[in-house]
Amino acid sequence: MSHKPRSLGSRYSPMKMVPRLVGIPAAEIDAVWPLVEPLIAGACRRGGGKDAPADIRRGLKARDQQLWLAWDGGVVALAVTEIACHPRKKCCRIRICTGRERRSWQHQLAAIEAWAKAQGCAAMELIARPGWSRLLKGQGYATTHLYCEKEL
Repeated sequence: MSHKPRSLGSRYSPMKMVPRLVGIPAAEIDAVWPLVEPLIAGACRRGGGKDAPADIRRGLKARDQQLWLAWDGGVVALAVTEIACHPRKKCCRIRICTGRERRSWQHQLAAIEAWAKAQGCAAMELIARPGWSRLLKGQGYATTHLYCEKEL
């Protein structure tokens, strides 16, 4: 009988697990960083160079941002949020949301919304690629603005 190494956890379980949403405490960012850095790096590249992975890591460790993982024994997806304090409304902004097998975890955005409400946020906001608009409309989100960019 062969034994799988403990470090592999349930990642290679023959049963398909439904990912669960896990908020990662700032004190644990360094421990999970090797697992999330490739996804964050990809999101930073697609974001036009406004952030580098090191910038995101610094914000997470400083508690200015929050890291959420869709976890099934391995990272299926992740989100990075931050609290944005506008003059008349406090919002939870999703800065990054990326991964694979979206249908297995997309419904768990509601848990981030509940967390945001508990933090005193009155709304959620995000800047996303166009495909997210269709998905989020079914969860009560409205496309209110078009975000345009031009490099100078």
